[in-house]
Amino acid sequence: MSAAGPHPHFVSPHSWHTTLAEGLVAARDSKRAVLLIVGRQSCGGCRALVEKTIAKEEIHEYLDAHYVCVAGDADTPEPAVAALVTQMVQHDRTPLCLYLSAEGKLLHSTSGGRPPAVFLSDMLEAPHRRA
Repeated sequence: MSAAGPHPHFVSPHSWHTTLAEGLVAARDSKRAVLLIVGRQSCGGCRALVEKTIAKEEIHEYLDAHYVCVAGDADTPEPAVAALVTQMVQHDRTPLCLYLSAEGKLLHSTSGGRPPAVFLSDMLEAPHRRA
């Protein structure tokens, strides 16, 4: 398993895994949930979420404490990611944010950009939801 590093498509202060399998192993080992963000480098909303919203100190700190982050490519998703996306109620625009248990069960998902306060609320509530 490769170590988590910078987001493969965007400037981000957070460490990202690039495969779901790596992220799930890290989540089980650390007893944290998984935040899987599926996006595109050319998507302005995706860039804003990763480079601005997630870069906010309170969001970055909460992610570090409670989530393992995985970056998924919307144009060429790995099969396990594509299967999760089909479970989403709405998946019509990127970024797609999928909140998973450490076992890979979809808990909550959102589609499209999220203002920082809403994104933080999603992170707080996701472990208590069932897709």
